Amino acid sequence: MMNLKSTSNTLLAILFFAIPTLCHAANNAHQSHQSIMDAAEQYLMQTVTHHASNAIIKITPLDHRLRLTHCDTPLETFSPPGGSKAGRTSVGVRCQSTAPWTLYVSANVGLESPVVVAIRDLARGQAIAKDDLKLQISDTTHLLRGHFESIDEVLGQTLKRTLRRGQVITPSMLVVRKTVKRGEQVTILAATGAIEVRMRGKAMKNGNPGDVIPVVNLKSKKKLQARVVSDGLVMVD
Repeated sequence: MMNLKSTSNTLLAILFFAIPTLCHAANNAHQSHQSIMDAAEQYLMQTVTHHASNAIIKITPLDHRLRLTHCDTPLETFSPPGGSKAGRTSVGVRCQSTAPWTLYVSANVGLESPVVVAIRDLARGQAIAKDDLKLQISDTTHLLRGHFESIDEVLGQTLKRTLRRGQVITPSMLVVRKTVKRGEQVTILAATGAIEVRMRGKAMKNGNPGDVIPVVNLKSKKKLQARVVSDGLVMVD
C-alpha cells in the first residue's frame, strides 16, 4: 500500500505537469485581442486602401478587461450602418459559433496627400507667388473646407484674409475670380438644333461657368436667364 508521503509526492507531480496545460486551456478560452484587431485592420485594408492607396490605418487597442469566448469559426467583419470609410470609424467583428458575440472596433483611417501650404505669413489682398508656397504631405480627412494639391492652382490668386506660415490654403481663403462680371457686355447664344443666334447683352450679376445669371438683350431690352459658358459668353437654354 502506498504511504501518505508517496501519495502526496505523486499528486504534486501530477499538478506540476498539469499547470501548463490548464493555463494554456484558460488562455484559449478567450479570443485574443490581437486576432480581433487584425481582423478589423484587414477589413479596412481591403475596403479602403483598395480605393485609396494613400490610406493610413490605425486600430484603437481594445480594453484590457474585455473577455470574449474563443471563436471556433473564422471571425466575420462588416461596416456598421452609416459607417464612414475615412477619419474616425469603426468595424464590426462578430463570431457566429455556438457562443456568438459581436464587437465594434474603433479605428482611424487617414488619407495622406500633398497639400499646398504657406511657407511665410501672407497679408490680406496679396497676390500669391510661387516662393510663398510649398507642398506638404498631410492627412486630408480633417481638411473639411477643401485643399489644393498643386501649387499652380493658386499661383497669382488674391488672398481674402491674412494667412499664417504653415497654414493649409483652402478655396475659401481666395478671392473668387468671376468669369462674367455684373454690368459688362456679353454675347448671348441661343441655339436650336443646328441653328445658332448670337445677340449682344449685358450681365446683371457675376457668374462663373455653369452659373445661371440674369442678362438683358441690349436690342430688345428683354431680360433673360442665361448660363455662363466662358469669358463673355452666356447661353440661353
